Amino acid sequence: MISKSLIKAFPQEKRVPANENFLRVSEFYYDTIQGEGATMGSPAAFLRLQGCPMGCVFCDTTEVWRKGNPYTNAELLHMMRTSGLEDKLRKGQHLVITGGSPLSQQDKLRRFLLDMESFFDFLPYLEIENECTIMPEGVVGGLIDCWNNSPKLTDSGVPFEKRYIPEVIKFTGELRNSWFKFVVSKEEDWSEIDVAFLMPELIRRDQIILMPQGANREELEKNIPIAVEMAIENNVLFTTRQHIVMWNKTVGV
Repeated sequence: MISKSLIKAFPQEKRVPANENFLRVSEFYYDTIQGEGATMGSPAAFLRLQGCPMGCVFCDTTEVWRKGNPYTNAELLHMMRTSGLEDKLRKGQHLVITGGSPLSQQDKLRRFLLDMESFFDFLPYLEIENECTIMPEGVVGGLIDCWNNSPKLTDSGVPFEKRYIPEVIKFTGELRNSWFKFVVSKEEDWSEIDVAFLMPELIRRDQIILMPQGANREELEKNIPIAVEMAIENNVLFTTRQHIVMWNKTVGV
């Protein structure tokens, strides 16, 4: 299966639009599936926004979100209409706003979502990826149907004070349909989740999804048994990374 691309990642070329609302976009594709998390398997389109403050050592999209161009809201909405994506979203395909770090552009993102609602006269089922280091603003929070939160653990290589912001984690956990997806690769990862997230009551156990670390198929297969056993032992959910299972380390699918 080959997804359909509206925008492919490439180095900066376009100029920032003057006096127009825009988003910095790395890639935009549709007719694929959500590969992980609470809605895994759902038909989906992915709008990947440029930029991320984290820089996790195991990130599998670094070469994509570092690149990008500014696209006006009008350009993006026109692409969605003429490609037929508008109709697919109307029929139930999810729009997954991912990155990088989408909330690093949340002011622009809020304007885009409001423009989409006005232009199409509806909003699709919206998912957002979130590393829980930037406080979501109320208007953005109220428009999102599913929060795919992925706070970073020690193995991410991100300094503790940069990746662990308790007030943001707590606030995000109280948003509707909010999930916490932790990347795990060893038994000690559960102790960190327990001490840093459950014991201070920042999140609930029934919001936790464990995902094996795996930027490629070989690494994923190695860590799946660890994540499954950990999920069973601690009575939480497990997710694989179905896009890695199907396409290995391939972007834009």
